Amino acid sequence: MALFTGTHKDNKIDRKGRVSLPAKLRAEISPDNNREIFVYPASDMTALGACERSHLESLRDTAGISPNDDDDTDYDIIEDACSITIDSGGRIILSEDLLAHAGIQDTVVFVGRGHRFLIMSPESYDAYHQRRVERRRRKKELRDGGAV
Repeated sequence: MALFTGTHKDNKIDRKGRVSLPAKLRAEISPDNNREIFVYPASDMTALGACERSHLESLRDTAGISPNDDDDTDYDIIEDACSITIDSGGRIILSEDLLAHAGIQDTVVFVGRGHRFLIMSPESYDAYHQRRVERRRRKKELRDGGAV
């Protein structure tokens, strides 16, 4: 299974609607995947999630509940995932619906999250990063015995 790492900023969408997937992320995609990733709207933030087929298969295999349950995030991800082919230049095209969900205009930030990666606008990334900094600060204060 892939290990997607790092934050990759300033990826421009070209006039044909394509954006280059950073080489470090592309290198993690198994050759068995036929240059295919799955992209889905993130349910908890203004961003997109992306992963390999093997991650979706793992979600399917471990969900452990009926696919008719309305409150199951794993099945929501599988239902909403779009297959996207990486072209020979390492670029992907995100649909208008996906771009709208993520609030992406002309620049994309990719954020590695282990078995998946996030695709977001620079503004969404800034808010996401600020929440992470604040969460780390609170954890440090609690660990050090200080008040939050």
